[in-house]
Amino acid sequence: MASLGQELKQEREKRGISLEEISRVTRISLRFLQAIENDNFELLPGGFFNRAFLRAYLRYLGLDEGSFISRYESLYSKKEALLNKSKDREWLHRHFPWAKIFLALFFLAAGFGFLYLVFQMRPKPEPLINRARIVEPVILPPALIEEKKPAFPPNEINLKINFQERTWIQVYVDGSKKLDGIKNPGDAFETTATKELLIHLGNAGGITYMLNGFKGKRLGRSGDVVKNIHITLENIKDFLEDTSTINSSFTNLKENNS
Repeated sequence: MASLGQELKQEREKRGISLEEISRVTRISLRFLQAIENDNFELLPGGFFNRAFLRAYLRYLGLDEGSFISRYESLYSKKEALLNKSKDREWLHRHFPWAKIFLALFFLAAGFGFLYLVFQMRPKPEPLINRARIVEPVILPPALIEEKKPAFPPNEINLKINFQERTWIQVYVDGSKKLDGIKNPGDAFETTATKELLIHLGNAGGITYMLNGFKGKRLGRSGDVVKNIHITLENIKDFLEDTSTINSSFTNLKENNS
């Protein structure tokens, strides 16, 4: 029975498609495509990148993604996890020979910090208050409180991104590259454009984002490679999840101007 890589190679050769053609269209390195067909998945970057490369390969050949991805998961995901764990241990041992000592000191410091917080959080006796000097706060009526609404249509685009999963990303702001690389869960990025934003994503489901303070629509699923996301002052509403507040604000603005 042919292996996963051998079967993919046979399907490609049936269609008369070269690896160079797939590499040119999908922008995946020829070396990575050869590794897939040779079942050398350990030579790939790992994680969601392996699945993203495999999905792009399957889509180009018109093959059933679900079937092949399931086979990949059952055959290689456990092996990949063990390999990554081994690499992490090897890297830690090579670069941090005193890691155990540092970890022990870290946990010791954390224990002292916890005890300090417990001590600080103990109930403290309330100070005596001279009730004759208590001044009631002045509460303004609701009518005097200015309600601030976001301006729309905008004269700039403010983008805030929070990374939920490991994600490769490029961001161009008014034609200049401002972000290029891999971000990890918990990372964040913010920028402002006067005209346009151009975004390329290697894991479309790995981020959430805000545009001018409004929640952005989902750009794809985890593992999806999405390129040429073009956001401008004119089409910004197309990327927002809820435009009802914006439409109301824009209508009021036009009525006041008229």
